[in-house]
Amino acid sequence: MAWHGTIYSFPDIKNNTERTRIILFATDNVVDGDEIISLDEACGLCKQYNINLYAYCPTVDMNKYTTQKYIDSYRRAVENRANGKFYTGDLNQMSTNMVNEIKNTKTSLLKTSKKTYVTDHPEIIFVIIMILFITLIIIEKRIKL
Repeated sequence: MAWHGTIYSFPDIKNNTERTRIILFATDNVVDGDEIISLDEACGLCKQYNINLYAYCPTVDMNKYTTQKYIDSYRRAVENRANGKFYTGDLNQMSTNMVNEIKNTKTSLLKTSKKTYVTDHPEIIFVIIMILFITLIIIEKRIKL
C-alpha cells in the first residue's frame, strides 16, 4: 500500500497537528504483493497525526475480488483505528456523501482563500509571429527567391 508515503508527504506532519489533512482511499482491500505497511498500521498513523480518512470499498457485487470479510476488516480498520468515514456501494451516492462530509470539516472554516491570477498573454506572441511572417513574405517578394 502507498499509505506510508502518502502520510509522510504532508508538510510538517510531526510538528503541526492542527493543520487539516485529508486522505481519500479506495480499495477492495485485497493485498496484491508485499505490504510496506498494513491497513491497521496506516489507520493508526492517520489517527496519530490527526488525518481525516475517507475510505471507499466496492461491494461484493461490484468487484469479483471483494469478499464480505475484506469489506468488514477494511471498515473496522477505518472506523475503529482511524476514526475515519467508510463508504461502500453506489459510487454516485458515495461521492456526494464524501464531498458533503469534507465540506463539514474545519477546512471549510478558513477565513482566507487563495486567488489565482492569469498573467499569460499568448495573443502577444501570436501577433509577433504574424508580423514576422508578413515581413518574411514582403522580403521574399522583393528579393524574388
